[in-house]
Amino acid sequence: MPDTIKGMDFILADQLTPDQLLEGDYIKVDGEIVYVESITDDATGDTYYVTVTNDFSESDIIEFNYNTKIELYALIDSDE
Repeated sequence: MPDTIKGMDFILADQLTPDQLLEGDYIKVDGEIVYVESITDDATGDTYYVTVTNDFSESDIIEFNYNTKIELYALIDSDE
C-alpha cells in the first residue's frame, strides 16, 4: 500500500467582526490567509489590534474598526 500525504485546504466559513475572533483562527487579510496570534482592543472597544502570522512566520499587527467584517476560514482535509 503506497504512502500518501493528505492535503489541507481552506474554506470560507463565516464573516466575523473583530470582537468575534479567537486566537488560533485563520482569517484573510489583503488576499492572504493568516493565523491569528492575539487580539487586543483600545479602551473604547472601537479599534481592535490583531497580531497575525503568515506562512513564512512573519508577524504583523492589523488594525480593525469594531464593525469591520473579516473573512474566517476553516482548515479541512482534502480527499485528493
